Amino acid sequence: MKKYSTGKNSAALDRIRSEGGATLKALENTPATQELTYQLLHASIAHSTWSKYRSGWKAFEDFEQHTKKKFTWPLEKDTIRGFAVYCLHIRKIQPQSVRTYLASITMLHKLKGYTDFTISDTMMAMILRGAGNLVLASPTQPHNSRRVMSLPLLRHFGHKLAMANWHSMTTQCMWTAGLLAFFGTIRMGELLSGSESTFDESTTLTWGDVLYREEDDSFLLHLKIPKSAVREGEFVDIFPFKKFGCCPVAALKEHHKIQTAAGRGRWQDPVFIFPNGKMMTKSCLNQALKTLMQDVCDFTVNSLSCHSFRAGVPSELERHPDMMSSDDIKGWGRWNSEAYEKYTRLKLDQKKKIFKKITDILV
Repeated sequence: MKKYSTGKNSAALDRIRSEGGATLKALENTPATQELTYQLLHASIAHSTWSKYRSGWKAFEDFEQHTKKKFTWPLEKDTIRGFAVYCLHIRKIQPQSVRTYLASITMLHKLKGYTDFTISDTMMAMILRGAGNLVLASPTQPHNSRRVMSLPLLRHFGHKLAMANWHSMTTQCMWTAGLLAFFGTIRMGELLSGSESTFDESTTLTWGDVLYREEDDSFLLHLKIPKSAVREGEFVDIFPFKKFGCCPVAALKEHHKIQTAAGRGRWQDPVFIFPNGKMMTKSCLNQALKTLMQDVCDFTVNSLSCHSFRAGVPSELERHPDMMSSDDIKGWGRWNSEAYEKYTRLKLDQKKKIFKKITDILV
């Protein structure tokens, strides 16, 4: 299943409005009907697909700047071939990604009203096949592998954040996000906004998605549109870890306190926002990791990134099959909405017992 959204702050939706405006106006629709049509078009394609299309559109704009030409639509075959060669030779993009970029050009034609346009071309197919053959024939190049975030590395990251001369709200944002992703086995994309200038309330974690359970000092997070694309979202338990100053519960409490003092922290506000009002994104967290962790990680060989946090606990569990059964590991998986509605005390106690085992393994 895929992720879909009717979010109002999407760059793809803005593109639909700008490129599809003339086509819809020709139908003499009212402005309200046009806007509803834009929303429906946007919801027809998955988030990830729109993201790939945007990359292709940006690459074509770069191609125009490179050639110092402004091409007219519909594009001629020679123009599209030139764009493909530019992506392969100048931008060094892999053939499969170029195919995706060409699909984005086809979509842009459709948005502009050229519904009969097709990009199928024997010469284009030969160009892409040749590029693929050259990739296969080239010597294998060493590639950068991703390093897993272990508890010692996590502690070092926290130390580096504390030593950095950054705003306290900035460091608390990054530390809290790292702890939640590590102990909750969460993808950063399920917590953070995709853009630093705005956020989509249907996908970004807001304070309304955070439930504090005072009786056992824990949190329940509602991931509205996780990668699994469960329609009602998924729920993640966050329990205290009272070792080494790495408690996700304490960090989230402190983070909410700081955000509230800054006039944020309301239920509709995003959880991770910087003091300058910009949203925290995966890109800025990746940059922080690269800046702070160079003394313990060679980023040309095995870099740390947002993905490293999610892999931390599962990697530790794999090393201790004697302590964790397959049922335990499955039990640490997320509850979907249906399971949440049946969330009994027994299930919560089971999750606590599993986390106790995880705590024993980590320390």
